[in-house]
Amino acid sequence: MAPYPHYSPSGDRNLDDARADRPRVSASDPVGRFHAARQQAGRPIAVSAWRVTTESHAVADAVGGLYGGVPKRLDNGDEHVVEVLTRHDHIPVLLGGCRAVSLRMVMRGAGETFHACDGTRFLEPADARGSLCGCPASLADRKAAAQAGRGPTPEARLDFRLADLPELGVFSLVSTSWELAAELPALAAALDAAAVPVGGVLRYELVEFATRSGIEVSYRRPVVEIGRTQVLAQDAVRLAA
Repeated sequence: MAPYPHYSPSGDRNLDDARADRPRVSASDPVGRFHAARQQAGRPIAVSAWRVTTESHAVADAVGGLYGGVPKRLDNGDEHVVEVLTRHDHIPVLLGGCRAVSLRMVMRGAGETFHACDGTRFLEPADARGSLCGCPASLADRKAAAQAGRGPTPEARLDFRLADLPELGVFSLVSTSWELAAELPALAAALDAAAVPVGGVLRYELVEFATRSGIEVSYRRPVVEIGRTQVLAQDAVRLAA
């Protein structure tokens, strides 16, 4: 396969990845990102297996070799990214302790982040960093405020290595799921109590059910398992009709 040039990351966004891929500025930044959806005509469309984006053709080739899928360059205006639509809906991963998960609450508007906090104190803007943000203490109250347009939404992040090729580097999954935000403390505690790195499985689970009115509904959701215990589940990303 011919090598790709070195691309800067894409501006691709979806319901499960609130932050777009962005240029790496340090060795600690992820080499690639996992997604539960892709953009089509400006809408997030769920796919049947994990989607991975990266700025590195070497990473894309390695992911495709491990989990299937042909690396494809995406062109979004001035930004480019290599995408791999894998053929696997479950990926063995290694989680490096409680620091592998993080959560911040974010409110954006007109392409600008004007509120980012840890739930108690501001992280952004810079001139407010460290001061009290005024967000409710409980996640349920935060969700109610966000749904009313008066508060930020969660931005949960999971960092991990591929158990099949850990030397490839750290990947990330970023989610706006309230359910994921609620599960993060339990996941962090489990990771903190276990030996590092912790082995697990990142699954892209299909859920199917019928509503009370008889309508068949199906959606995919990422799920992280440590051993046989499910410790983390992400809110639904509904499949397109």
